[in-house]
Amino acid sequence: MKTIKLTLNMFILLAFFTIACEKDDDGPRVIQKEYVLNSVSDPMIQGTITFTKESETSTLIRIELEGTEAGNSHPAHIHHNVASEGGGIAIGLNNVDGATGVSETTVTQTGDGTAINYEELLNFDGHANVHLSSTAMSTLIAQGNIGNNATANMPNDSNPDNNNDDGY
Repeated sequence: MKTIKLTLNMFILLAFFTIACEKDDDGPRVIQKEYVLNSVSDPMIQGTITFTKESETSTLIRIELEGTEAGNSHPAHIHHNVASEGGGIAIGLNNVDGATGVSETTVTQTGDGTAINYEELLNFDGHANVHLSSTAMSTLIAQGNIGNNATANMPNDSNPDNNNDDGY
């Protein structure tokens, strides 16, 4: 009887240590939101813009486009208002590299210096634009509503003139 009791206690102790040492997950939880970037002037170019919370005060904004070409550099911005209305630039982003189709920018404030965090970006009244080049800013290659506007209707992609945000 003593051997059974000792074996049972050892088993319970081993089970306790096994459970106590288990990891809940494989790493930190990633908090992010992805929005669609629709094609505008070139039907081959489309992608996503993703906001990833880096800290309480900073957000990584990553644009990934398909259909861009090496040698090109595409300016990108977050603008005020829904895409169909247009609006001024709120946040400048790093250019999209044509070879990779990627742009990454860590954001802590808007262009006028106002602090903005991840949660505020998710509630932002805005849209994202990606332009053909720095010399052809009025030509949009990709566009998408973000934040509160993400479910709003996109402008008619077949008519790029409806998507012009004051040339930027």
